[in-house]
Amino acid sequence: MEYQICYENWKNTFSVPSCVTDEYLSGCGAVQLKVLLLLLRHSASPLSIADLSDILSIPQADIRDALNHWVSAGILKKIPESDTASLAEDESLENNLSALSSETKKAPPTGSSTASRPSPARMTANEIHELTQRQPVIRSLLHETEALLGKTLTSTDISTIISLYDWAGIPANIILMAVAYCVSIDKRNLRYIEKTALSWQEMGLDSDKAIEKYLDSQTIRYKQQQEVQNAFGIHDRRLTSKEQKWIDQWYGEFHFSIDMIRLAYEKTVDNTGKVSFPYIHKILSAWHQKGLRTLEEALAESLSPPKQAKDEKKEYSFDLEEFEQLHRWHVPKID
Repeated sequence: MEYQICYENWKNTFSVPSCVTDEYLSGCGAVQLKVLLLLLRHSASPLSIADLSDILSIPQADIRDALNHWVSAGILKKIPESDTASLAEDESLENNLSALSSETKKAPPTGSSTASRPSPARMTANEIHELTQRQPVIRSLLHETEALLGKTLTSTDISTIISLYDWAGIPANIILMAVAYCVSIDKRNLRYIEKTALSWQEMGLDSDKAIEKYLDSQTIRYKQQQEVQNAFGIHDRRLTSKEQKWIDQWYGEFHFSIDMIRLAYEKTVDNTGKVSFPYIHKILSAWHQKGLRTLEEALAESLSPPKQAKDEKKEYSFDLEEFEQLHRWHVPKID
């Protein structure tokens, strides 16, 4: 299928610097491109950050991030403070930027210092552009990440993903697995994804098989925690790290079912009137030490009275036999 341009819609046009398409298009996201096109379209009367946010229905923080992306690329420049004195009454124009002419800065050659191994700090648009040009895998990684997240990456997001790959040395497939896992637990923040990928690296999870095995165990652990929260009626807060460790021990070391855990919870509430993880843990620890494994065993142990030793005798502070001998034939006199 072939496509042709509809020239009848070209009554009103505006210019776009060639370097935007020739050098920076592959390394920018949809938000950055939309912001730039709107600024170029309204170059005679630059739009404020608030205007751009309203038009695009995008948070102002993302608008600022997109603007800074093009500033670092040399496509936009910040207006000096002396030139914005007349706009002081409009706070939304404090960071107003204007488009440069077509004579924009060129990206430094691939062999320059910015093309070297980037630091984990935020990268400039030039660094991002150079890396995406030199390494097609990075372009694919960014596109796949956007598809998994279902959103356009900001320049900060792009810098984070590239740093994981190029600075931390984490393979692209591992990064994508981290993204997919975080999406599955509804954690789409890039900082959370970054911490997840780096933690996997620290744990030595460097293969698909190792990560899949780890994720399976995490899924089971998450379900167990949810099971306990539901049984205890905890719906208004997250579990603390100590509570999570106790739950891991109840299932992993003690091998108790949720029925046993629920029974310990009920005994705790009956005795204390509240949910107390330390109290529940003491009950379960005692059952584990006694070798109780089933709900029936725990119930029977709870209902049975404490046993006394067969040869146990009642102790007195005097000799009972001597007392009986002295008083057996003694009859009190009646006056």
